[in-house]
Amino acid sequence: MNNNDILRRTRYTFDLSDDQMIQVFALADHATTRAEISDWLKKDDHPEQQQLYDKELAIFLNGFF
Repeated sequence: MNNNDILRRTRYTFDLSDDQMIQVFALADHATTRAEISDWLKKDDHPEQQQLYDKELAIFLNGFF
């Protein structure tokens, strides 16, 4: 399991919209875009998927909790 999997599972477990995910990042003082969120949530075999790094996942989790 990688960081993108964790973000996807968190999103679907808590039924978060793109706007809510952007707000979670904002709660941790990090600006993100809908495009970034979309690229992180793409399936692993999708050519446009972007890797979610540890720092970005940590920022999301800090905002979430």
